Amino acid sequence: MSKFLTKLEFMTTKPALLKPKKPFPVTKLEDVAGCLKYDGKPATLEDMEDAICQGVEEIFTNP
Repeated sequence: MSKFLTKLEFMTTKPALLKPKKPFPVTKLEDVAGCLKYDGKPATLEDMEDAICQGVEEIFTNP
């Protein structure tokens, strides 16, 4: 089964409307911002591009 499936909830309007079901409850930034703390050196644009390339390579070499 694909990890990219979207859960749908069925709305009974005419015509029928399908909309994505929200996977998480509504949250406020202050409720989750603590997980963003980072004390390391800032990543350069080159570091970010290298990480993206590495991730793409992993996806296509490890089916």
